[in-house]
Amino acid sequence: MGKITLYIMVILSILVYGCKKESHDEHGKQGSQPGDEASQKALSISAEPTNRKVISSQALVKPVKQLQSGPVNAYGFITLDERRSNQVSARVGGRIEKLYVKYENQFVRKGDKILDLYSPDLNTYQEELLYAHKVDPEGELPKHAAHKLKLLGITDVQIKQIVESGKASLTLSIYSAYDGYIFYSSSTQMSSTGPAMASSGGSKMGGGMGSGSQQKQPASSSTTSASGPIREGAYVSPGQTLFWINNLREVWGILSVDNLHQDEIALNDSVTMVSELVPDKPIKTIVRYIEPQYATGQKFIQVRVYLSNVNRSLRINSLLEATIHPKTKESLTLPATSILYLGGRQAVWKKVGQTEEGTHVLEIQFVRLGPVSQGRVTVLSGLEADDEVALDAGYLMDRESLVKPE
Repeated sequence: MGKITLYIMVILSILVYGCKKESHDEHGKQGSQPGDEASQKALSISAEPTNRKVISSQALVKPVKQLQSGPVNAYGFITLDERRSNQVSARVGGRIEKLYVKYENQFVRKGDKILDLYSPDLNTYQEELLYAHKVDPEGELPKHAAHKLKLLGITDVQIKQIVESGKASLTLSIYSAYDGYIFYSSSTQMSSTGPAMASSGGSKMGGGMGSGSQQKQPASSSTTSASGPIREGAYVSPGQTLFWINNLREVWGILSVDNLHQDEIALNDSVTMVSELVPDKPIKTIVRYIEPQYATGQKFIQVRVYLSNVNRSLRINSLLEATIHPKTKESLTLPATSILYLGGRQAVWKKVGQTEEGTHVLEIQFVRLGPVSQGRVTVLSGLEADDEVALDAGYLMDRESLVKPE
C-alpha cells in the first residue's frame, strides 16, 4: 500500500512539472513577439541601409563641356510701365463736389478738369491772398500767399481770377497735369477681363486705344483708387492717392521663363516676340530686368522687357509669345542615364576611390540640373569637369538600394 501511494505521488509530480513547463514555454513565446510600435520601429530602422557608397565595376563617364546657345521660349503679357505712371493725389483735404473722371482707362489731356473740391483750407488760403492784396498790393505778402495756393495745385489762371473777382470761391477745380489714361493702380496684373481701352464722348476727352468703339460711361459718378472708393460727396485727406495717369507710350512686357533656364538668361540678351494682337509683326528687344524675388514652389522666373508703344498697338494685359536668345557659354553635361531622381532632388554616383582589385568605389553626390537636350542633361552645380560618375545610375539604385531620399 505504501509503495502504491509513492508511485502515485511521483506520477502526479511529473504531470504537474510538465504542465508548468508547457505553460512557461507558451508564455515565453508570446513575450518574444514584437508587440509594440517602438519595437517594430527599431527593427525597421536597423534594417534600413545607411551607407551612401557602393562598389561596382560599371562603366564611368566624365562631364562633357558643351556650348549652350539654344533659344529659350517664354510667354507673358503687357503691363504698365510704372516709370510712366504719374500719381494724382489730393494736396489738401476736402469734399468732392463734382467728379469728372468717371471710369478707368478714360483719357485725359493736360489741363482737363478732374474734379471740383470744396475745402475749408483752400477757402482760408484764398482769404489770405485777398487780404494780402488789400493791405500790401505791391509787397511780398501777395507773392507768398499765391505761392501757398500753387503748392496746393491751384493754377496761375485761377489765382488771377480770385484776385480780380475779389472774393474767395467755395469750390475750386483741380486740373490734370498730364496727358494719359486713368488707372486705379500704378501697375496692372493679369485679370479675367483686363482693362477695356475705350474712348470718352466728352468734349475735352481724347480718343481711346480701342478700334473706334465707344464704351458707355457708368451711371454713377464714382471711381476706385488705392485709398478706397472716390465718388462725388466723398471726403479726401491730404496726400490721399486718387488715381494714376499713364500715357502708354512705352509699356513693359513681363515674360515667364522656366527655372531650368535661370542660369542661361542674362541682361541684354536679345528677345524676339509677337503680340496676340499683331502676330504678323515681330518685335525685337532685349532683356532689361530679371526679377530677383522668388516664391516658394515657384517654377519660373520673371523677365522684363521695355517696348515702345507710340501707336498704342500693344494693349494692357494682351498676351506675348517670345524667344530669348542667350549668349553662347560653356556648360557641363552628362548622359540622362547618369542622373538619379530622388523625390525633389537629383544625384549621381560619383567615383571617390578604388579597391585593391580595381573596382570603383562610388558615392552619392547631389547636383543641380539645367535643361535636357538630345539625351544629355546640363549640370549647373555639384560636379567638376574631372569628376567621374556611373553611366547607369538607376541600375545601381535598383541593385544596391543603399540610398534613401532626404
